[in-house]
Amino acid sequence: MRYQVLGCFGGEVPGYRLSSFLLDETLLIDTGSVTAALEIASQARIDHVLLTHSHLDHSRGLAHLADNVFGLRTAPVGVYSIEPVLDGLKASLLNNILWPDFTEIGDAHGPVLTFQSLPEDRPTILGPFTITPVRVHHTVACVGYLLERDARVLLHIGDTGPTEQVWQVARQAGNLKAVVVETSFPSRLQGLAEGSGHLTPHTLGGELAKLGRDVPVFVYHLKPQFAPEIRQEIRDRFGSRVRILEQGATYEF
Repeated sequence: MRYQVLGCFGGEVPGYRLSSFLLDETLLIDTGSVTAALEIASQARIDHVLLTHSHLDHSRGLAHLADNVFGLRTAPVGVYSIEPVLDGLKASLLNNILWPDFTEIGDAHGPVLTFQSLPEDRPTILGPFTITPVRVHHTVACVGYLLERDARVLLHIGDTGPTEQVWQVARQAGNLKAVVVETSFPSRLQGLAEGSGHLTPHTLGGELAKLGRDVPVFVYHLKPQFAPEIRQEIRDRFGSRVRILEQGATYEF
């Protein structure tokens, strides 16, 4: 799997883009910075969008993506998540008030977007990928995704505080190549992290103990104002065991 980091931060300032990840040029995980990072021709090649949750830093780019690819595709862009996430988007983003509902706007080929809910903890085939959503612990409904292609598996976890089920799934996954997990705040702001459903380097250590296997771990969603502090704390706590995703980089899993 070719995993391209379009943006990987938990806030937006110049040089720091919101979370969005492109797999093999056709499958997008979250949409925070997709339209800022990709040319329109590349946006039009996206067939499937997986949303971890409805918060704007992960979902807002869907509105502009739909606008940009209108008339450029012969099939709708499929938007997928668990049902509560899609319900939130329909009610609060693509509601014909904040933004047009592009599941109802289209051309001769159909609507620009289609929404399809995914069953929790069960695999669904999307093109060459097999996708399994697993709930994690956040302030709104949120999931991690177990993604498999060609017998190679990646676990990408959305915003979360300490959680359980996703690590059980990770322990049992065959041929797991990497785990991508958030860490939003330094440990000195543990109370803020816990209240907002996020991890710090301190709680990340507890989560990795639950993983219980030696696979590459990549961290994202650093808040820009704390990014240098978090980077240093992760280096001090984990050494080379944990890497921080680099914006604009491409990884092969």
